[in-house]
Amino acid sequence: MKNLQKKSIFLLTIGLLLNNHCIQSQNSKEIEIYKWLDKNLGIESLDIKNGAAHLNFDKTINNQNRYYQTDNFRKGNVNYNNQNYFDLLLKYDIYKDDLVLNPYDEANNTKINLIKENVISFTINNEKFVNLKNLPASFKGGFYEEIDINNDITLYIKHLKEKKKLNKVESDEIEYIPANEFILLKEKKLNLINDKKAIIALFPDSKRKINDYYFMNGSLRKENQALFIKNLILYINN
Repeated sequence: MKNLQKKSIFLLTIGLLLNNHCIQSQNSKEIEIYKWLDKNLGIESLDIKNGAAHLNFDKTINNQNRYYQTDNFRKGNVNYNNQNYFDLLLKYDIYKDDLVLNPYDEANNTKINLIKENVISFTINNEKFVNLKNLPASFKGGFYEEIDINNDITLYIKHLKEKKKLNKVESDEIEYIPANEFILLKEKKLNLINDKKAIIALFPDSKRKINDYYFMNGSLRKENQALFIKNLILYINN
């Protein structure tokens, strides 16, 4: 029996626990019930356990790694095959653009790459990522951090790491160089905004604000390009 069918049966059995008079309370209770189901059904019963083993044999300098922010697993949520899973141990391999699951606990070394096309969205550290598909040829597909600016504008940040082998004959060490690409959804159209010219084209009335922001925040642009662009789009639309 499929995971969704199993959960439906359990939910029918314990449905009386939900309070139908309070939508917010009901949603909260449903989340707790799904957590309980995932725990008690066992990871072997869940669709989300399917996927290839995650392997990483990198030898890097200065404790670098291929992951988003940290190589440690952190609690997060996933929408997988339109089914929500909560409080999973996750980390995001931004070099391969894979979401990695530890299906048991931190003491267990098992790591699984979730099947990418089945991952609709996920959150780690209260940051939401969505799987963008069927994009124009000039856009990179895959996971993007999603930031809602207002009702009409959404910023998508692609986090990347490029692998560079060190020029040492006696060593196979590598380093990772971070990079980003940016998409802005404005007026229901996706736009690449990887440079100042593209941003000004979308916000011509804010040209002076944009130029001033670039001038005043040169250090941030070099240190954290993603935060630089995020703050700029918020600043323009404030």
